[in-house]
Amino acid sequence: MFVRSPSALWTELDGQFMLMNIEDGSYYEMAGIGSVIWQMLETPRSEADIIEAVLNTYQVEREQCARDVRAFLEKLVATHVVNEQPEAVCAAVRPTE
Repeated sequence: MFVRSPSALWTELDGQFMLMNIEDGSYYEMAGIGSVIWQMLETPRSEADIIEAVLNTYQVEREQCARDVRAFLEKLVATHVVNEQPEAVCAAVRPTE
């Protein structure tokens, strides 16, 4: 499961997101599909959930989508604006729908 990091400050400007990692002061800009994924991460999401949402929104082949989503999530984790957590941990804090 992927969840936004508490060290990530962000704001939305015209459909794009500006993020700052308060731990190291680095800045990032997200647009397009990156913005869609960031919005989804308002609550913890599995990689499979994200892939399905992208497939339902954009015309892309499943294999390519899975590779691109995985690569993007890995970048978010590497920059410490998103954390990857075991599903059991996220289930304990995920609001009921």
